[in-house]
Amino acid sequence: MAHQITDSDTVGIVGSTGWHGLGKVMQAGQTALQALEALKLDWTVDEATISYAGGDINTHKALVRNDNAALMGVVGVNYQILQNRTLAALADSLSEGDNEVSVDTMGSLAGGQLVFIGLRGENTVIGGDEAYQFLVLKNTHNGSGSVRLHPTMTRVVCANTYAGSDADAALGYAWKHTSGLMLRQDEIVDTLRQWRSRMTLIKREADALAGIDVTAERVSAVMVAVYESTVGYAIPLSPTNGTEQRRLMRATEALAYMQNVFDKERAAGCRPSAWLAAQATTNWVQHVYGTSEGEARAASTVWGQKAEDSARAVAVAAKLLA
Repeated sequence: MAHQITDSDTVGIVGSTGWHGLGKVMQAGQTALQALEALKLDWTVDEATISYAGGDINTHKALVRNDNAALMGVVGVNYQILQNRTLAALADSLSEGDNEVSVDTMGSLAGGQLVFIGLRGENTVIGGDEAYQFLVLKNTHNGSGSVRLHPTMTRVVCANTYAGSDADAALGYAWKHTSGLMLRQDEIVDTLRQWRSRMTLIKREADALAGIDVTAERVSAVMVAVYESTVGYAIPLSPTNGTEQRRLMRATEALAYMQNVFDKERAAGCRPSAWLAAQATTNWVQHVYGTSEGEARAASTVWGQKAEDSARAVAVAAKLLA
């Protein structure tokens, strides 16, 4: 179950059921709190004492979902719970002032251990493609991570997904589940301001790459450079042992995947530009690289854990093609 959507999870998406077909079509224009109630995600997580034959454990506590009594995780006694309604209220606060954002996705994964809200901002044009700016709020109920907010970007004209701007996750914020857990709206608004400033630079780079037509040889060179930068070693073209043979086989499969993405977008009418070549490589980084762990695939997609590799791919391509 790579999607991590269990029978006790709900995922809502505006206008779609998702690639897995398990999502619920969510009404557009709802507030996060309205969507939370409509999707029945307004359950809470309660604390429970852990006991054993000799008495209670004073150093840890259990986190239990209130609607089905499912154990979410075991955490230290100082762990502070952030309820789903609080996360939704935070999402709604981002729509105030000049920040035009709307709820686009919302859901829980792994039985409610992971909760996310996707907010869609204004659309723009990057590298000649229309795109939407997104903010993702993420929370865990199992003690595995912090409350996080970070930006991302999705292209909506050509088939490929641009995730290079996930490199700006450093402009986002993370709050630990401790007594100091504070979700300050002014910090988040400042995050939005910084990110939009950074997006201006990203757009400038993308537009420059979009203006560079590339030959088949240059496209191949970009793909090889990105692959070698990502995996951390040169492709062994003349393998002398089993390890090198496996590396060559994986490289051949990866390069074929990238080329297929590039060819499909060319067939869809996209220009054979340096930007298209760069995006074909980030598609592999986002959807293939490091996803053999099965269950980890959906989590890395939702939580944006591939940001660093995607950023590296775009940077390598830009340097090679500039």
